[in-house]
Formats: sequence, structure tokens, C-alpha cells
Amino acid sequence: MSNKNKIAENIFLPLSDMFFGTSVSRQLKFLRTSQYWSREQIDNYQNSRLRELILHSYQNVPFYRELFTDLRIKPSDIQTKEDLKKIPIITKEDLRKSKGKHIATNLKKKDLVYASSSGSTGEPFQFYKTKSSESILTAAAIRGWDWMGYQLGDPYVKLSNNSRSSLLKRIQDYLNNSLYLSSKQLTSEEFNRLAQLIFNYNPKYLRGYPTPLYFLAQQIEKNHGTYQGSALRAINTTGVTLSDKVRNKIEEIFGVKIFDAYSCEGGSVFFECPSHNYYHPSEEYAIQEYLEDGFTFSDPAKPLRHITTDLHNFASPFIRYDTQDYIVKGEEKTCSCGTHFQNIKKILGRDSDVLVTPSGKYVSAENFVAYFEWIIEVEQIQVVQNIINEIIIKMIVNDKFTNDTLEKVQSYWQTYIGSDVNVIVEIVDEIKLTPTGKRRIVIRNPEIKLND
Repeated sequence: MSNKNKIAENIFLPLSDMFFGTSVSRQLKFLRTSQYWSREQIDNYQNSRLRELILHSYQNVPFYRELFTDLRIKPSDIQTKEDLKKIPIITKEDLRKSKGKHIATNLKKKDLVYASSSGSTGEPFQFYKTKSSESILTAAAIRGWDWMGYQLGDPYVKLSNNSRSSLLKRIQDYLNNSLYLSSKQLTSEEFNRLAQLIFNYNPKYLRGYPTPLYFLAQQIEKNHGTYQGSALRAINTTGVTLSDKVRNKIEEIFGVKIFDAYSCEGGSVFFECPSHNYYHPSEEYAIQEYLEDGFTFSDPAKPLRHITTDLHNFASPFIRYDTQDYIVKGEEKTCSCGTHFQNIKKILGRDSDVLVTPSGKYVSAENFVAYFEWIIEVEQIQVVQNIINEIIIKMIVNDKFTNDTLEKVQSYWQTYIGSDVNVIVEIVDEIKLTPTGKRRIVIRNPEIKLND
């Protein structure tokens, strides 16, 4: 560990905790120890946290108090993970319809972190986190980066669809030795710009969504053959499902391994381990259940429905929460990396498509997620491209929606996508599920081919 790494971990991180009122440094030390726990220690810790969560939710969260009362469940009835089956599975829609009853009444909002999630389901959802739950999630992500070989202070590049408007975030980027690159336009010119900035920065690590990284790799291959930076050690992908095709192309052009990650509201961070055989969830954060649900899958691996119970977020508890994602469990009980966490072979159900315009511009699901995440007048979205010069944006709206909102959405996307495509915005009553129970944000007619 260099002096720069020691300063980042032992000075900058604790100072950041003091300034923001967080506890990432302390939680990181805990997680770096707990990753070597036995299976019994993991289970005992989860059961202890679960009992605290259930009692708190019964006493302080109206949604769960009413639910438990209706079911005649007392906190003492839930002692271990096995008892969770006494509680019904909770959906995002259940929490949305509670109209704030899912928020704890004994906590002050000024002490909470406001959060919004949309993900690949197209359903914006606002909730709260405690600073302690946010801290351990952040620490779990850093521990996942540990598995890549990363040390705090190492230079890395983060690619995002969102601009870095917050001064505090920009200060954090500087202290973390991070170059934050924002780009909403997926064009050849933009990828050339990003590639040059990354070459010049010469980071040790690169983080981004798979789709933009895939197109970036294609552009680098076209212009340079392979990536020109000399320091790169690994790439972290997140956000949507990483296909073998995308993984292979990115690893081929950049010359390093990908460590994929997955997370969702109310759930653990899943991170690909150094063996690259499995993902491991941060089980100190949440209890994971994997259930059969009667769907017929073409995949012989038989994906299972992912249900999660958040053990740390006492502000907006997620108990037996349906993530609407599907996973494939690993066959082995242990992993060669040495941890005793669950072994997850694949993360499924988050696949999104990519749109392409006649001029060759790409528009991904992440673009729509980033825009609609904070449009509170819109409940759900789905974007459909049946022909190359027409894109339909379907929206389920609430009573706050006005003609001004409609015009704003129409104008933004017509300008953003370009004049060679007719953008149609429709208000609908229903967005149908896929056979696996997901709502896909983006659907492109397979006859419209991307340029490979």
C-alpha cells in the first residue's frame, strides 16, 4: 500500500465520515473481517439483525404494523430466517400505494438519505435510507472493489449518464482520485472524446454500464485496435445484465478482466469474486431468498426469483421484498475464493435493449432511467422501437401529470434522439410484463440491427 493509499484510507475516508455523518470507514473494517466468517456466523448475525428489524418495523412502521396485525403476527413469531415465510412477499407497488406508511415514524427526515430507484423495471420509486445503512452499502461496494485489487486512492474512471452537478461529489471525486466522465450521447464522436480522456488519465480501474463500455470498446478497436492505457488492471460493470458477448468484447479490447456487480433497492451488493466463478452477495447487509414461482424458462439452469430482506435500512424497511430479478444459483456449496457467502452463477431478468437511429446514434435504457428517475408525475415507462425511424415512449402517469409535463417530455426526447426519428409519447393504463414477470424499459424490434 502506497502512502497515497494510506492517506486515502486512514485520513480522507474518516474525515469524509465526520463531514457527512456517515460510518463507511468503520463498516469497511467490519466487512473486511466478516468476509472470513463461517456459514454459521453469517446465519447467526442475520438472525440477530432480523429480530431487531421485525421489532422496529412492528413498533414504528405503520405499513408493517398493519400487515402484522392483519396476519396476527407478533414480533416474537419471527426469530430466524426460516420464519420469514410467515410474512407475504412485498412488492414495490405495495410500498408505493402505502402513501408514506412504509417510512418509520420514530426517525427524523433530516437525519435520513432520500433515495430514488427505477432500475430495469421502469417504475420510479422514492424512499429513505438511514445514514448507517447507506454507509454499510458503500462499504460493501468498496469491499467488492477490494476483490478486484483496488486500494482506496488508486486512480479510476467512472462513466455515467448523469452530470456531476454536486460540488460535494466533485470534491469526493478529487479526494478519491476519480475522473468522473458524463455522457448522454452514444455517438462515435462522443466515444472518441471519452477514449482520449481515459487514455490521458491512464486509470488503474474503470467503472460503467456494460452497454456504453461495449460501444466504447468497439470505437477503440476501430481506431486503435486495442486500449492504449498502460495502468489498467480491472473493469467493474454494473446496472444491467452483462452478456457473454459484451463481456468478451470489452475484455478483449481493454486487455483486463471484468468484475461484474449487481444491486437493487433493499438488497445486498452482489460482486463477482476473484475466481470469476461466482457472484457473492454481501449477506451481512440483507437476507436473500431464491424461490421457484411457476414460470416456464427456456434456460435449463432454472432461474429463481430473488426476494430480499434489508437488515439495516430502518427508515424504509424492505421485508421479503420482490426485486423482480432472477438468479441462477451455483452448484458448489463453497467457492475457491475462500468465502462462505452464497454462490450465484448468473444474474438474470435485468436485460434491456438498445435503440438505434437511422444516423447511427445509440440510446440505451440507462438514458431513460436517468431522465425519468426524478419525474414524479410518471409512474412507469416503456420505450418501444418497432421501426427504425419511430420511437414510442409509453407512460403510466399520476394525478400530478399535466400538459406541461407532456410537452416537456416530448420536447426533451425529440431533441435528444434527433430529427431523423419521430418520437411519440403515449399515456397508457397498463404496461405488460414479460414472461419472467419483469417490465422491460426498452424493446427494440430484433429486425432493427445494431452495427456490430
